[in-house]
Amino acid sequence: MSDEAKGQDTQTPSEGDDTRRAFLKVGVGALGAGLAAVVVAPALRYSLWPLAEGVEVTSGGDEFVVVGKRDQFGAVPVKVDIFADRVDAWNRTKNVKIGSAWVVELDGQLHAFSSVCPHLGCAVDYEAESDKFVCPCHDSAFGLDGAHEAGPSPRPLDQLEFEEQQDGKLLAIRFERFKQGIEDKVKV
Repeated sequence: MSDEAKGQDTQTPSEGDDTRRAFLKVGVGALGAGLAAVVVAPALRYSLWPLAEGVEVTSGGDEFVVVGKRDQFGAVPVKVDIFADRVDAWNRTKNVKIGSAWVVELDGQLHAFSSVCPHLGCAVDYEAESDKFVCPCHDSAFGLDGAHEAGPSPRPLDQLEFEEQQDGKLLAIRFERFKQGIEDKVKV
């Protein structure tokens, strides 16, 4: 076959074919982007919901929690664990331990102290022999009134809010966490 005959067999795309192809490429691309948006938009909304709405993503322990009967607390400190429901963005967990507190009665008045040492966050214990609260990690010591007596702790034990409920029959505590290692009592 001659070169001239070969050239006549091969067809070159016309300008109209190029326009049609470009239109189809754009159309298929737009259709694919639209279908992707239908799937991605709700997923992004669900994922970013707490941040976009300004919702507090974690909660738990902001309310008063009943820790026992009022008559079980006296001059000898009693350690109570505080349980509350926790919400962490999309998860809700019921009855989670959020902390512990020491409750003691001094001069007819109840006092509730966080069991978290204000120095570095270690667990504070009650030592019956010395009648003091002590942090075994760094040798901080606190009186029954929570006052700092020895060691590197920068402040006294953190006092917690409490209220007596049901006409003084139950004790409820609001557990809060405070920054450690500083002199001022600053809520975390």
